[in-house]
Amino acid sequence: MLDFSQVCYRGPLARILVSLSLISLLSGATVVSAPAQGGAGAPIKSLDDCLRLALDDSPRLQISDERRDIASQGIKSAYGAFLPGLGLSRNWNNFQRKDFNMPVAGETLVQERATSKSWSARVDLNVFSGFSKFSQVKSAKNDLRAAEATHGYTRELVAEVVITAYFNLLRYKELLQVAVETRDQAAKELERTETYFRLGSSAKSDVLQQRVRLENTKLDLVIADNNVKMAFADLAFAMNQPLAETFTVDDSELSTDYSVNELDALYKTALETRLDLLSSGYSAEARRKDVGTARAGLYPSVSAFGNYSRTDNSSDERWSLTQSSSANSFGYAISWNVFDRMQTLTNVSRAKANARIAKYELEQSRMNVQVEIRQLHNSQLEARERANVSRETILQSAEELRLAQERFRVGAGTTLDVIVAQVNLASSRAQEVQAKCDFLIAKAKMNRAVGRLNPGLDGR
Repeated sequence: MLDFSQVCYRGPLARILVSLSLISLLSGATVVSAPAQGGAGAPIKSLDDCLRLALDDSPRLQISDERRDIASQGIKSAYGAFLPGLGLSRNWNNFQRKDFNMPVAGETLVQERATSKSWSARVDLNVFSGFSKFSQVKSAKNDLRAAEATHGYTRELVAEVVITAYFNLLRYKELLQVAVETRDQAAKELERTETYFRLGSSAKSDVLQQRVRLENTKLDLVIADNNVKMAFADLAFAMNQPLAETFTVDDSELSTDYSVNELDALYKTALETRLDLLSSGYSAEARRKDVGTARAGLYPSVSAFGNYSRTDNSSDERWSLTQSSSANSFGYAISWNVFDRMQTLTNVSRAKANARIAKYELEQSRMNVQVEIRQLHNSQLEARERANVSRETILQSAEELRLAQERFRVGAGTTLDVIVAQVNLASSRAQEVQAKCDFLIAKAKMNRAVGRLNPGLDGR
């Protein structure tokens, strides 16, 4: 074996030996692949798979569904006010009486037993109550529409959380790959520098610097791997399966054309289709109908009724006969509470105030939506520009690293130049990953913000 320590390191022969040594080292170098997120053989779940699992078992959706059911019961109750009321009653009475007389000859006992049975039925129908029943039906219907819209918007919120967690897992998975490749690159540079040192063309400090650089990349790799694990835990929690078995995610979900819609079109779409705005609109209409319900006390109330009753009386006295009787009656009643200590007027004022509050809340929600859309639009534009800059920066950083390595090889540069170029290249690649994932997350949030996020499959 050739002993490089015995060779003079100046002149063409030294350059040839250095080149042969580097070729040998690089050809025999092994590159450690990135740890597979989820492990070997782990199943791959697409974003649609994760969304289905999250929407099937979401406690938030179950709570929202129960509230929608409660609202539907309000409609039944409102329609029930148009139906007559039926009341039945049954009475049974046992009567016993004992009389004691005290004559001189002795005591005499007189005893009587009697039984009374009766039952009755009553039918009541409120014919007119100041149009309150119609107002209650309309209010209940709007409350149900609001609950249904809220349920749909809750589905979109759940889907947004899952999409965000999914893209964050893809983000850290890609950053882990960048960390692995950066570590492998640092290991190669250390081997190259050690070869130069053995050949006498670099100093011991260069080797030490590269070793420090390699250890730093190993630390970055540990941090990146830990971020992947935490991101997976966040996704599993968003899917309502915090103890889910490890799986991997589909890298193809990161593909995007970086298209951004016009701001005015986004505003218009949001005001027309966003479910929480529709819910607020229905709630405002329901509160407006409540005013009509409150005004019912200002009008007279008209009711019709019918009664039927039957009574059976019996006694064990010899001279007593069983008596039976029945009676029926019907009629109508008109009542008008002329003065109720200002209760009705107070209720009307309260209902009007609640209607105004609901209207103001709707207006405020619309303004909040416009601000949110503008912010998300700016985030999309910024992420797209960062991605474009990152792609150009990667090409520039790769060329700077090649030049720094060449300058160091011929003795015109330092190890620090190579390390700085390595750091810049790794940073540029990480920035591209961050920009792409930020854009995709902002796009998903925008789809939810304008009301076009289909939480089942599409709309991403």
